[in-house]
Amino acid sequence: MKPRARTITALLLALLVLHFAPAALAQKIMPAEYQRQLHDIADRVNQLESHPEQAGALVSTIPDHVTVTTNAGEIIVNQKILKNDLAIFSRSDESKRAALLKNIRNYVQELNAAAVAYNKPAPDLSSAHDQLNQILSQREFKKVSGPSAKDALLSGIYRWLSRLLRKLRFGGNSTFDWLRLLIYVLVGVAVLLLAIWTIRRLRRPEEELPQREIIPFSPSARGWRSWLADARNFAQQQDWRNAIHMAYWACISYMEENGAWKPNRARTPREYLRLIGSRAGQYPVLAALTRKLELVWYGYGIAQEADFQETLGQLEKLGCR
Repeated sequence: MKPRARTITALLLALLVLHFAPAALAQKIMPAEYQRQLHDIADRVNQLESHPEQAGALVSTIPDHVTVTTNAGEIIVNQKILKNDLAIFSRSDESKRAALLKNIRNYVQELNAAAVAYNKPAPDLSSAHDQLNQILSQREFKKVSGPSAKDALLSGIYRWLSRLLRKLRFGGNSTFDWLRLLIYVLVGVAVLLLAIWTIRRLRRPEEELPQREIIPFSPSARGWRSWLADARNFAQQQDWRNAIHMAYWACISYMEENGAWKPNRARTPREYLRLIGSRAGQYPVLAALTRKLELVWYGYGIAQEADFQETLGQLEKLGCR
């Protein structure tokens, strides 16, 4: 080997030794001993406030590394940061030492807190396991189990179908998907059918529209004007109860003639109210007239002229006047 090569090899070996020597030579102590060392360092750091000249001596007593042997293994603690801070403190002016000393104290306290937290005994989980076993032994958890054979079979079928659909491509390597094409076709057909139906509906001549069928004995079989005329006749006789009754059926006949529903002589007032629906504009008027009819006619309530005038006001809101 050439002299120059030997020199380079020796230098590399020396660097490796210097790099790994601190860890190899670090003290090996137990967590309790490490905490005592930190307490001693904290006491001596506090003394630096009145005796700052002792900082150099403190630096010389602190090792660069400390190996703490724990149940989980060995932990190497690097204390060079603390030593560097103490060295800076020993060389600093008196005006800067207060701030530096405060930082050093905080750092030592953090080291001590970390050591205490790490040295805490592992929590006893036996009671938690017992409580969990008690919960799982209750009746509602007895039927809980893994996937059944049926679930596993269905899951396998779904995965097979998914892989099959992904493999359906045009020309093998094409990125066009058959499933996507099918979806597009179905959506297009639905839109086309809707457009055709709408156009035919709008172009339908008026003579082709179904004529309103007159059902005998239904309210619309007798015109709403006849119902309203009877209501006014009863009102002239001050028979307010019958007047309100006739006025209600004038409303039903008017709405039926205007296509609100198909005529049916067997409906009750509440059924008419459900047919019109709460979103319809006529609903508030019909609801008010129904309540008035139920109170006066079916409930045998006392009717006055004011009740009849209120009923006529509701009819006028529909255009029934």
